[in-house]
Amino acid sequence: MNPYPFKTFCERIDGLPARNVLTAVALERQTVGQDLALGRAQPSVDTASILTFCRFLEGASQGALTLDTILPTGQWEFYRKTFERLAAAGELPEEVRKDFDLAFPGRSRPAV
Repeated sequence: MNPYPFKTFCERIDGLPARNVLTAVALERQTVGQDLALGRAQPSVDTASILTFCRFLEGASQGALTLDTILPTGQWEFYRKTFERLAAAGELPEEVRKDFDLAFPGRSRPAV
């Protein structure tokens, strides 16, 4: 049984104010990593995706975009929405927002 299904992660992050998301994903990354190391969780697509996104947001908050793996297509929209929410709230540097659109043009939403 995997204690880190993607849906639960989404609900937890969506329910937080933008100012709390970076702290929450840092804690989530630590918890998932520890649980995997101690055998309390099994590696899965969800755990890999969650850890990747947590590392991605950590880097983005420091002004660097790094995505060390491809995120599952079905999960990309949540990650995009979360990134945009954090950028709009000023939780991520503005240059990272521009870099995001350049780095992932096929995933970007068209300008309105």
